[in-house]
Order: sequence, then C-alpha cells, then structure tokens
Amino acid sequence: MINLLESLKRALYNLRSKLWYRPLSYSLIAILWVYLCFLLQELDVNIHSTKINIETVNSLLSIITGSMLAVIVFTVGSIVTAYNSASNSGTPRILSLLLRDNTSHDATSCFIGTFIYGVVATVAIKSGIFDETGIFLIFLITIAVFAWVIFTFIVWIDSIAKLGQVKTLMNKTESQALNAIQKYISDPYLGCNRLEKNKLPNNTKIIYANEYGYLNGINIEGLNAYCKNANIKLYITKHKGEHLACSEVLAHAKASKTLSDEQLSDIASYFTISTEKSFLDDPVFGVETLSEIAAKALSPSTNDPGTAIHVIDAINRCLKKIFTESSQDHQINYEQLYLREISIERFIKSSFEYIRVYGGGNIMVAKRIQKSLIHISKHLNGQNKKVVLAYAKSCQKQADDQLTYDFERKEFNDIVKELSKFES
Repeated sequence: MINLLESLKRALYNLRSKLWYRPLSYSLIAILWVYLCFLLQELDVNIHSTKINIETVNSLLSIITGSMLAVIVFTVGSIVTAYNSASNSGTPRILSLLLRDNTSHDATSCFIGTFIYGVVATVAIKSGIFDETGIFLIFLITIAVFAWVIFTFIVWIDSIAKLGQVKTLMNKTESQALNAIQKYISDPYLGCNRLEKNKLPNNTKIIYANEYGYLNGINIEGLNAYCKNANIKLYITKHKGEHLACSEVLAHAKASKTLSDEQLSDIASYFTISTEKSFLDDPVFGVETLSEIAAKALSPSTNDPGTAIHVIDAINRCLKKIFTESSQDHQINYEQLYLREISIERFIKSSFEYIRVYGGGNIMVAKRIQKSLIHISKHLNGQNKKVVLAYAKSCQKQADDQLTYDFERKEFNDIVKELSKFES
C-alpha cells in the first residue's frame, strides 16, 4: 500500500507534464455535456425554454467545428515554438516546468474539447434525437462555450507572448525553487531522526547505489517499515538530486544480526535512481537551474551579464529563505531512519558554480557574486559561515586572475575590501 501511494504521487506529478491528459479529460467532459442535455430532455425536466431555430444552432456548431481545428494547430505550433525558444534562451532543464504550465494546458484542452463538443453535438442534432428542449439546452451550452473559448484565447495569448522570455523562465524557476525550499525547511529530515555530520556508528553495513544516475526519490515509509521488521537502523547519507555511481554509498545499516546481501539489495530498492533530475521535492535543483540560466546568458553568443546579475539576486532570495527560516518542530515519524540535512556547501556550489565558471572574468558579475556571498554569510555562523566565506575567497581569486585590465582588478579588490569589513 505504501509503495502504491508513493508510485501514485510520482505518477500524478509526471502526468502534469503530459500534453494529452487534460485535453482528453476536456473531450470526455464535452461528450458528457451533450449526453446531459439528452438526459434532461428524456427526464422531462421542467425547463422554461424558448423555441430556437435548429438552423441557428447548426450554424453555431459549424463555426465551432470549422474554426477550432485551425486554432488547435495554431496553438500547438505556438506552444512548441515557445518551448524551443525557452530551451535556447534559458536551459533545457526548465522544459519540465514549462510542460506543467496551466495556461497552455487549459488553452489546448479548451480548444480540443470545444472541437469535440461541436462534432458530437452536430451529429446528435442531425440524428434527430433532440426535441425543442434539447435544442434549447444545446444552444445555451454552445453560447457558453463560445464565451469560454474567447476568454481562454485572450488569457492564453497574453501568456504565450511571455512564455519564452528569459524573465518568465527566471520567475517560474525561482517560484519552483522557493516552493521546494519551503517544503524542505518545514521538514529537512523527512520525518527521520537527525543524523549529525561525521557521526555514523561503527560496524555498519554499507548500501551502495545499484544504478548510475540521479537519486530521484526515497520511499521513506516503505523503508522504515522494512527496517522495523528487520530490526535495522538505517543512516541515509544521500539526498534527492545527487548524482550516483554504482560504487557510491547510499546509506549505512546497523542491525543486531548480520545482514545478508539480499537484505542490502532490498534496502537499495527503496531508492529511486533515474537518468534525469526532477523538481519534485528537490530544494537544490531549482537554484541550480537558475545558475544554468545565468551561465547561458554569459555565453559569448548571448553576452548578457544583466540577466546573470538578476539570477544572482534571485538565488540570494532563495538561499536567504533557507538560512533565515527554520522549522520550529522536528517531528520524528520514522524511528528506524536517520538523515542529515543538506550541506551548506552543496547549496552554495549548486547555486554559484556555473556562474563562477562562466562569469568569473566579468567585473559586474564578479562583484555581484561577492556581494551575494557576503550577504549570505551574515545569516550564518560557525562552520557554515566559514564554508561560504571560503567559497567567496575562491571566487575572488578566480576573478582577480581573469579580469583583463588593472583598473578592473583595482575596482574589484576595493569592493572586496569594503565588503570584508562586514564579514565578522
């Protein structure tokens, strides 16, 4: 049952990116509306109806069936063009977010559903199954459908005009990142016991990844139930989104009895490894995708440091949320499992590494990286603060080596010296 619920959750999430499921639903609803009109007519429901000329209804339905097919082709073509533009101007990784764009899904579903409704209603009327009440009901629904199509088209036009723009991509990615981060903040240990860094018990059995790819899910409920039955304490050392090879450690298991290879394999099966990352419940992938957008903007073919600077600011907002907000209560739901929080180093490197590599020699970008990292360090203390400041020093050294002119280096170092006053 637990495995079924986990699989269902992932299937429903993936279903949202499919372009066919909502149009199919709308098409079925369109058929049901026509059938509902027939039922109301057959049940002799007391509806105060005005006599409507059947030719009027046929003309309206003819307009729907004749125009919607062309509109559907135009809509799909525009959406595909916008997706290609987004992949070229941003990063292919953002395509999975765009495929979940509700406005585009609603538009294609509306137009396809309307076309199906027009065809079914036309066939039903010409077959002679409707009396005056049925014709009147079809007329009312047709008018409502026209209004719905016009409204949807207007909303969709406004959306599709912005869909491929870099600003829209940044906003969507930042929103996704903030949502995932908020979920992570509310329960960083996923209901498991907290595992302190470098505090693994002795004499544990190691569970290795059984595939090459990204860790895209952990069936926490199923894993806890299995470990409880086998009297195992499991110390999970990897988080969702991390890349794994077959030799890398997923977890450490400690039990009162010697664990068999079959048991170790069973435990590994509760970890889902895929060829691509997923935004679902991954607080790091969002900021990493933002960093990729900045890297694309810094490529010689684009040469847009302004976008990279805006991305750095967006990343700063995301990371600040992690470091300034924390869950007040750590509720333990899975007694057999232990999980450590995602390291600050992983958050920082995933956020800035692409930008550092491709923008380290641009003085505007280099200055903004320093400002952002120093600002982030102000919200930290102890070892976490040292990690961020050490990364800032590395970025500073790279910029100092890559800046072309002496006056740029002087300006950059002056900024760094000014910022260093606020490190403590």
